[in-house]
Amino acid sequence: MNGISFYLEYPNSREKRKATRKALGNHSGNVIAILDNGIYFSGGQAVKDGIAAVYDWPNSPPASTGVSLEFLRERCKRISEATARAIHPQLFEWLDRED
Repeated sequence: MNGISFYLEYPNSREKRKATRKALGNHSGNVIAILDNGIYFSGGQAVKDGIAAVYDWPNSPPASTGVSLEFLRERCKRISEATARAIHPQLFEWLDRED
C-alpha cells in the first residue's frame, strides 16, 4: 500500500529489543498503520496519523488515531505489509474496504 508504513506493537521496550526481523518475539498481535502525511504536535509530542488497535488483545478491531513518534520508537518495530497482513487481518479489512 502506498503512503502507509506498518509497525508491529510490543508490550514494552524490552520485548521490542529482544525481537529481530526473523524472530518477531513476544509482540502484541497488533499492527499500527502510519499514514505518511506529515507530523503534527499534540500535548508536546510529535504525532503522526494512523490506524491502530482499539483493544490490547491480538487482532483487535482498528480505529483511526494519532500515534506519537516516541511510542513508535520505543515500542514498535517496522514490518512489511505482508507480515502485517498475516498478524493483524482486522486492520486490513478496514484498510482494504472500498467506500
